[in-house]
Amino acid sequence: MKKTLLIALVLLLTSGMAIAQQNGGQGPGQVGPGSAQDGTYNPGNFQSRNSVSRVERLTERLGLDEAQAAEIALIFEDAALVRNEERERARVIATENREAIHAQIMSVLSPEQQALMEEQIQQRELLRQTLEDMGADRGFGRGRGTGDCDG
Repeated sequence: MKKTLLIALVLLLTSGMAIAQQNGGQGPGQVGPGSAQDGTYNPGNFQSRNSVSRVERLTERLGLDEAQAAEIALIFEDAALVRNEERERARVIATENREAIHAQIMSVLSPEQQALMEEQIQQRELLRQTLEDMGADRGFGRGRGTGDCDG
């Protein structure tokens, strides 16, 4: 059981790194916009920072005055709020769909199969929690290099 969990963990981590590299993710030691090394990393303020840079680019390219820039900044903020609301609605719908599908599947299964499926769900949740705990210990996703994997 532990061996299977470890193999699944290794496969999950390596596939995630491969996908990130394939999609142009920054590797170790690479510096790019929004990375901790360039001094702009701020995980809670990405949308705001992105809107500001967009307004700055438009101001530079189109010669906007302050009133125009302020109005465009409000437009970007409103658009971000709408996107966030849409994302939250989609998240709720996806959760409801997953729960409905799970209930339908469980209604088809025998009691023994239901127990086996619940056990597998618990194992998957344990793996997810283990990965999350490992990430918290190593500073994954925070771009600061904190944790035990500093070299």
